[in-house]
Amino acid sequence: MIAEELKISGEYQNLQFVSSEIHKLSLQDVNIDRLNREPKIEFLIENKIFDLKIKSFSCQSNLTFYGSEYENVLFEGVFEKSINFGKDIKIKNLCFESSTFKKRIDFEEGQFVYVSFSRSIFQSLVLINEYKLIKEMAKDIKIETLTMHSCIFDMDMQLQIVYIKKLNISHNSFKQLFHFNNDLKEWDVHNSPKQEVDINIDGTNQGNIIIEKANADLSLRDINLGNIIFKDLNLSFLCLQEFQNNGNVTFSNIKSGKHFILSDSITGNINFINFDINIFKEIIIANSTLNGINFNVYPNSIRSYSKDSRLGFGLKEKKKNAANLRSIYNQLKHIARNKGDVESSIKYQSLEYKTLLISKKIGFDSILLLLNWLSNDNGRSWLRGILFTLIVGLFFFIVYLITIGISFDLLYQYQDYVIFITSFPKLELEKYSCENNYWTVKLVIWLSRIFISYGVYQTIVAFRKYGKG
Repeated sequence: MIAEELKISGEYQNLQFVSSEIHKLSLQDVNIDRLNREPKIEFLIENKIFDLKIKSFSCQSNLTFYGSEYENVLFEGVFEKSINFGKDIKIKNLCFESSTFKKRIDFEEGQFVYVSFSRSIFQSLVLINEYKLIKEMAKDIKIETLTMHSCIFDMDMQLQIVYIKKLNISHNSFKQLFHFNNDLKEWDVHNSPKQEVDINIDGTNQGNIIIEKANADLSLRDINLGNIIFKDLNLSFLCLQEFQNNGNVTFSNIKSGKHFILSDSITGNINFINFDINIFKEIIIANSTLNGINFNVYPNSIRSYSKDSRLGFGLKEKKKNAANLRSIYNQLKHIARNKGDVESSIKYQSLEYKTLLISKKIGFDSILLLLNWLSNDNGRSWLRGILFTLIVGLFFFIVYLITIGISFDLLYQYQDYVIFITSFPKLELEKYSCENNYWTVKLVIWLSRIFISYGVYQTIVAFRKYGKG
């Protein structure tokens, strides 16, 4: 059959399309009455239909698609029975729009450029599954872009497919589980190479989501109200921007990564477990609240913006870099301390103070910060505390000798230096008892007591908090 435009309505026990070339085909309220025998609508081999619209307020037929080519296919209305896409089907644009689907939808095979689930309710299973259980082999399903927007899935939505380029999830409610598995190599007899998938999750999403075994660029935005698990992924980009997590998000066993971006977000309960976050070549954290975040290993190097300005991630105003890093280090310090990780807590306190020192103008506060860094690396190194105390002691020993009129030569006076430093807190040599009464000498002794006492105190502080350099 060849037709430019064809409209069909009414009741049919078995409605079939075979070897038809139709530019516009519309099925309007076909098989809306319950018949004694279950009706079928079948699109079989060698059809070439440009625009197919199936609209019904209560379609009672099973719908089957096999071995044909379609430019656009639209479902709109209420569909009481199952829908099946089978072997050798090719559809450029497939849309499930503003509808209710009461039975399962199966994608067994086929090639699809764009698949859209939009503003619809799915009351049964939706299965896009390449794995053929009976023959234990992969089937041939290819999807360029899959979008789920403003839908309710009452039962599982399963996407187990090797070839997919883009996955968009926004404003959905998954009452059971959405499961995406991109690695079926144990079933793939053709050993198909795995594509990199662009995964975008935005809007307000609820329910349980598992995304695993994929090479991906991953972006999270807006509000999460559900439980999301990402595991066994290789990531080029992991980007959380303007993201508010009111549910639970877990990243587990991430294999590799290039760019990690956390920007303008409230993390809530986000967990990075079973891997080292430092596998990412660049870690950017900017303008974010980190309460609730949990790292298996804390990040070593954090930036406020990307080294590559073309990427445009992180802070837009570079002058706010120091303030941003201070805030991030301060939050991580408290997070680590609350979890009993003293080592990481002290590390981030040291980084916080270093950043504060760099941003401060020269003054009393900046001098204190500099001394704190020099004396024990902001509480991290008792070894540096000992070296600081010995060096300061040597300096004041030299000044002490110069003040009483004796030139310094360490080769001949190292014993006097040992006596001087070990006489703390006296810090004077008895053989120069007369000179010790000079006011200038007393001033030097007083100053040496202050700075060496400071060094001793900083050593004790670092030793008690950290235990080793």
